[in-house]
Amino acid sequence: MPERENAIRSAHDSGASLVIVAISMVLLLGVAAIAVDLAGLRQDIRADRLSADAASTAGASQIEPFTGSRADVACQTAWEYVLTNLEDESAAATAPNCATFASACDPIGPARQESGTADPYLITITHPVPDSHPLMGTQTPNAVFDGVACQRVGVTIQRVRDFTFAAVLGFNSGTTTVDSVARVRADVGEGDVVPLVLLEPYGCDALTADGQGKITVTHFMDSPGLIALDSDGSGASCGASAPFTMEVQANGDKRWIRALPVPGAGGAKSAILSYALSGQPGAVASRAFNPADLTTPIDTSVPGLTGPPQSYFQLYPRPQFRSQRVTRAPLDHRYNCQGSYLPYLGLTIAPCSGAAATYIDDHDLAFGQAPGIPPSPAMKRWTDFDPDCNVGSSETYLVDSTTTLGMNLWINCNPRLVINGGRVEINQVNVLFDGDLDLRSTGRFRMNNGNTGDYWAFFRIGGDVLKGAQSSIEFTRTSVYLKDGKVDLVGGAGGLVWTAPTDTAYRFEDLALWSESALAHELGGQSGNILTGTFFTPYANPFILKGQAGQLQTDAQFLTRRLVVTGFTEVLMKPDPTTSTLIPIRGVSLIR
Repeated sequence: MPERENAIRSAHDSGASLVIVAISMVLLLGVAAIAVDLAGLRQDIRADRLSADAASTAGASQIEPFTGSRADVACQTAWEYVLTNLEDESAAATAPNCATFASACDPIGPARQESGTADPYLITITHPVPDSHPLMGTQTPNAVFDGVACQRVGVTIQRVRDFTFAAVLGFNSGTTTVDSVARVRADVGEGDVVPLVLLEPYGCDALTADGQGKITVTHFMDSPGLIALDSDGSGASCGASAPFTMEVQANGDKRWIRALPVPGAGGAKSAILSYALSGQPGAVASRAFNPADLTTPIDTSVPGLTGPPQSYFQLYPRPQFRSQRVTRAPLDHRYNCQGSYLPYLGLTIAPCSGAAATYIDDHDLAFGQAPGIPPSPAMKRWTDFDPDCNVGSSETYLVDSTTTLGMNLWINCNPRLVINGGRVEINQVNVLFDGDLDLRSTGRFRMNNGNTGDYWAFFRIGGDVLKGAQSSIEFTRTSVYLKDGKVDLVGGAGGLVWTAPTDTAYRFEDLALWSESALAHELGGQSGNILTGTFFTPYANPFILKGQAGQLQTDAQFLTRRLVVTGFTEVLMKPDPTTSTLIPIRGVSLIR
């Protein structure tokens, strides 16, 4: 009997073991199945996170950073990025209603949300994203880094995954949700067309409309009018006589400072950007502008007045903060790329990370010697044509590569070449000046009037460009370098044509003037002037634009320390992207 009982007990134990083993196998396989499916969920989170990040940053790049407009375009862009980056969405998709975002952004209103589906995904786009919104998480928002609600775009991607193995345990599917928030900022980026940049870092009176001077920076196609001021308003020059970094002086009704938007619904908004308003240490916001300029009306009967009704005040639009200075770096990096720079008026200049193309330094090294030192390689001397360096009213000189025997021209007149009623035309050669170019009476100077190729004119130590009486001057497709001189091209009713090189392969493309001189520079005259390209005068104190009644229209870009517009003229600036150096104003960053 014991043997039989043992046999029965052994059979029972074996059966129990089989059950236990079977249950264990099911559990082990279930755990493995869950592990496999959970790994799939983790992979979903990684992939969807990358898609959400890409979509939110792409969407934020379309937002106008100063008003939060174009959110409908941002929504459509974000949606298209989601569809491009998700791995296994269905061909049939239902897009979100992006038209909801077309209305103006309310910075203190609720978030607007629209969702689209692309099975197995649900995509939700949010704009604006207020500080209190769940997408901002538990981290306290920082206005400097996180911006404001209307600058932010949120993208949420929710995915349902059907489980492959875990279904045997009753788990049929799992859901993952990822969020991303990006913001557009008025600090960094690939670059915008900014026709007027004031580089003065600390002082006041950086931008002034005086007399009956008017400054209008208008739109060019889809590029709005933009003005940027680097001054923080902390300088010793700020006081009773100069209390603001920009000002329409005397509050008269025939002067103004304006930046105009692209017209029409949805057009890009204009902006005046001030570092003094940044809130950074040392910045004095109260010195950014005169509040009276925002409410003092101007004379709306002035001929040629354009723009929205809000611009019928002395300052338009209301200046916005910019948390970084432009500095002179964009021009240095383009034309004189170096690993380090000397400080500019006490500011550290960011090193250039591109190819070491030191065009300006190379130019200065080759030709910047004192007057009288022959250049190398040799150039044709002007005194071979005109020994007394005085071109009288009955004299005409036509100089080109034929008359110079294929050499560049050295105008070895020290202290000056005077064109007193006569005419000088120089084509297809570069020109080195030992002294001033001084036009008087009805004198005329033309350089590269033939418009074939791009050239430079270098003025050595002490060389100025001067124009008076009824004289006229033309630098066509010419880059002018002043060693330490000035331009004084205000006098007289004669014309002024100054256009920058245009060949994209030429080292000085778009550069009309480079001057490191601290002397005052002046341009003006009649309304028929033609100016294109970039005028870079980082030390000019100030650069003065003035003229007679009418409009001094320019497609030029000015980067200068200080600018004063005076006289009886309106300086009308248009930002032309084909003849400008792009300035890093707008950019996008991922914040959540």
